[in-house]
Amino acid sequence: MPWVFRVLAKPALKTERIRYMVKSARTSAPLLIMCLLVGGVHAAQAHRAVRSCKPADLSVHFEDGQGAFDGMSHSGAWVVLANRSATRCAVPALPDVQLEDAQDHVLAIGKPAPLSPHQQPSQKILKPHALWRASMYWVSGNVYDGGQCVSPNRAVLTFPLGDVRVDFPARTLCGPAQTPLTFEQGQLQPVPR
Repeated sequence: MPWVFRVLAKPALKTERIRYMVKSARTSAPLLIMCLLVGGVHAAQAHRAVRSCKPADLSVHFEDGQGAFDGMSHSGAWVVLANRSATRCAVPALPDVQLEDAQDHVLAIGKPAPLSPHQQPSQKILKPHALWRASMYWVSGNVYDGGQCVSPNRAVLTFPLGDVRVDFPARTLCGPAQTPLTFEQGQLQPVPR
């Protein structure tokens, strides 16, 4: 069809069509750029709309899992978080957890449980009053030659806007002579209803 247009169209019509296309392109390009920028701003604002949780927003306690963690020389617990504020807030999917004694000495630190590539940690959005939990597993029996056992009494959870300190239930963690000991820690997940 283009050859028919060339044959039948007058030179003036061709010139007018070219002017229209150039004018449209000049108008469309800035409009397109503006739409892309505005769309990007809305996406960025939506992403920023959820603030990080403040320590005062969070309630933290431990649950024993009704024996689900207990085994031969192993034990564990759930660390349970709740958002006490009236708005959503974000926490790392894998908060830093360390266990201390009464003199603030670090006795044990959390080590992330192995994750598959599609489970990489990010942030979790906590709705008001929703419960989330993360698993903690450790060796509870002195099974190491020359090993050590500790009984922490406080847990410190580190978040972007500050630390949350809570009592840790009377538990014994054991490991090699190195200090501090390590325990396996899972990502936050919603508490099943």
